[in-house]
Order: sequence, then structure tokens, then C-alpha cells
Amino acid sequence: MFKGKLDTQSKLLFKNSGWVFFSNFFSTGLAFVRSVIIARGLGPGVYGTYAIVVAFVGLIQEFLNLNVGTALIKFGAVYHTENRNDKLMGFVKAGMLVSLIMAIVSVVFIGLLCVISYDTFIDKPDLEWFIIGYAIAASITYVNSISRAMLRLHYKFRMSSIIQMIMDVVETVAIAVAVFFYPKDLNVFFVAIIITRFLNGFICNLLAYYELKKELLPHLSAPMYLIRNERKSIWDFIFGNSIGNSLKTIISQGDILLLGILSGPQQVGFYAVAKKLAYSVLTLSDPLVQSIYPQISKLLAEKKYKEMKNMLVRITSFALIPGLLFIVATFFLNEWIIKTVYGVEYLPATTAFLYFVIGAVLGASTFWTLPLVQGLGIVRIRIKVYIATILLGTTLAYLLVPTMHNSGMALALLITNMMNMLIFIYVAEMKVNNLIKIQESTQPHHHPL
Repeated sequence: MFKGKLDTQSKLLFKNSGWVFFSNFFSTGLAFVRSVIIARGLGPGVYGTYAIVVAFVGLIQEFLNLNVGTALIKFGAVYHTENRNDKLMGFVKAGMLVSLIMAIVSVVFIGLLCVISYDTFIDKPDLEWFIIGYAIAASITYVNSISRAMLRLHYKFRMSSIIQMIMDVVETVAIAVAVFFYPKDLNVFFVAIIITRFLNGFICNLLAYYELKKELLPHLSAPMYLIRNERKSIWDFIFGNSIGNSLKTIISQGDILLLGILSGPQQVGFYAVAKKLAYSVLTLSDPLVQSIYPQISKLLAEKKYKEMKNMLVRITSFALIPGLLFIVATFFLNEWIIKTVYGVEYLPATTAFLYFVIGAVLGASTFWTLPLVQGLGIVRIRIKVYIATILLGTTLAYLLVPTMHNSGMALALLITNMMNMLIFIYVAEMKVNNLIKIQESTQPHHHPL
């Protein structure tokens, strides 16, 4: 229906996203099953404690994660354009080394926090070793991000999607077995999660190497010093982007920790269920996010600014109408959805669920915002916006949570996410328009005789 209305770059985007769409729908179905199994098997209180642990580890590890994969796509797109795959391999080696070092540092730091201030974050005793084990398993994502970045950079979305589906099946089976035989036992549940994380990391990197060996083997001996001329710009981008991602994680994960401090694990359980279910809407946009970042990076490297802008306008206009209809439907059906899926005990999550759906639909409609900001390299603006967002979100939480509980935290997150979106779109629009003007002013003008 839309094929005739799409421009060339939009068609390429949807073509690249095909396999990712398939895997994301598959993964969302399993994620939905997992969320129901976990929520019903653990109960609101225990599930809330689990959510707090995940947020605690995720927040710290994101602070220490340099997100080398994002930089690999941005600069790798330039190396591809220049046909310098040897420099790309040098980047991969340097990225792997840095990622391994930061993974070790993150685990050591989490271990120290467990010794020093465990009671500040977790109200359930004797989980320290499980938290450290989970941190070790989760730190493998530092290396996974490089493998995934290489697959995306080479448009190997089929293999990336297969990897994701395998990982989801393994995790779902392990969680189902743990919860079925040991309901409400958080220790056994963590053992299952830790084992699957280790296994998933091994599978991800092994299959990525198998898929890319033709591209990697000819340049396996490429030294890291080949990228020395771009070292400053690479590190500037990595640190700026890493700080931005860390601040974003405070916004997306810090809300759970803050709600746990203000209202306790049970409210976190309601909040986490509502957030998980509502954000499944982002399944529709996640494939596009994964596909569009390398595409934006290549369009910028080739100076095709107008084509890129035209693509973003068209795909956003197609997404808004069904998104608004979905919000209206959720407004009338939110209580029925929560009660049917998770049970009557989770009904206090209904209002938060509606707020999360509104935020998820807006995020899905403007899925290209953050990839565009990263592609344009305006990471410093991103840092300033996130700092303002954290201050505003924390203030709103302290004002709203005491009376509205989990729905107050959801409303605070919705307001801050909308602020982020509007500022990023405005700044990116100004930057792209300026690049177009510069390009037009440097092009030769042909005057009639």
C-alpha cells in the first residue's frame, strides 16, 4: 500500500529491517510470555526486588560502558566509503580490548558496592553473590555490542535476527523451568538468568564471527595503530556518547530505583509490569532503529542530507495515525488488559500502563531521533538535555510519587521523555538544515550564456 509513496532511502530502510521485524515480533511474543511467567510466578513483591536488582546492575554497568559499538558504526561507515577495511579491523581490535577492560572494572565496582552499601538499594538479604554473578554475566554485553555493530554495519540483519531469536528461546525456557519448579524463589531464578546470559553471549559472538569471517580474516593482522589519526575524534565521540547513554540509563532505569526508595518493592512490581507490557509497542520501531543508524551514518558520510531528511519525514507521517488510534484503544481497555494478562493483583498498574503506552507510541513514531543525533555527532547537546531531564524527572517524582505511587513515576517519565524528544528533533533539524545550506553554497552554479 505504501510502496509507491516511499522514497528510495525509505524502501532501503524497510528492506534492511525485514528480518529484524520478524525476529522482534518473535522476541516480543516470547518476552510477553516471560513477563507473565515472571510476574505471576514471583508475585509483585519478589518481582519488584528482581526489577530493582536489574536496574541497580544495569545503571552502574551503563555508566562504565563506553558503547564502542555505536562509534564502530559511525566511523566504520566512513572506512567502508574509503574502502579501508584494514582500519575497520584495527578499530574492532581496539574496541574489544577497551570493552573487556571496562567489563572487568564494572564487575569489581558492583562487588565493592555490594560490600559497602548493599542495604541502601536492596531490602532482601543474602543476594550479594547472585548480584555479582549477574553483573559478570551481564558484562558480556560489552563485547556483544561490537559483534552486533559489525553485523549491522555490513547489513547482516538476517544473522543478527537469528542470534536474537536463539537467545530469546533459551532464556524463555530457562525462566519457565525455574519459576515452574521453584515459584517465588529468587535465588533459583537468578541462577537461571545468569546461566542463560553466559550462554547467550557465547552464541552471539560465535555466530557473528562465522557470518563475518570473510570480511574479517583478510585483515585479521591489521594493527590498532592504523586508526591513530582519528583517535582524538573517535575518543571524543565515544566519551560524549557514553556519557549520554549513561544519563539516558539513569532516566530509563533510575526511575525503578527511585520508586523503590520512595514506595517500596511492591509498587516497583506494579510499575515494572506496566512498563514491560507497554514498551512492547516499541517492537515495531526497534528494527527500524537498528537499521536506520548505519543507514544515517552512510548517508551523512556521502553528504546525502536531503534524501535523509525526506526519508525521516515520510516514515514519521506514516506512523502517527495508527499510533494515536492505539492510544485511544488503550484508554478504554487498559484495566481489562492488565487483569487478563497479569491477574487482579496487578490492577494498581493500570494508570501507569496508559502513561507508558503514550510514551511508547510517541517514541516509536520518532524512533529515528537518537540515531540521528548520534549520526550527526551532536553528543554534547545530548548530555545537556539528559542532565536537565534527570533534574526535572527527579523533582517530578518527589512531587508525584507520594500521592500517585507507581502512576506518578510513570507520569514523570512521560513528561521528561516528551521533553527529550522535542529538544532533540529541534536541534537535529537545525543541524541538518545548516549542512544543506553549506552544501548548496559550495556547489558550482551554472549560469545561462
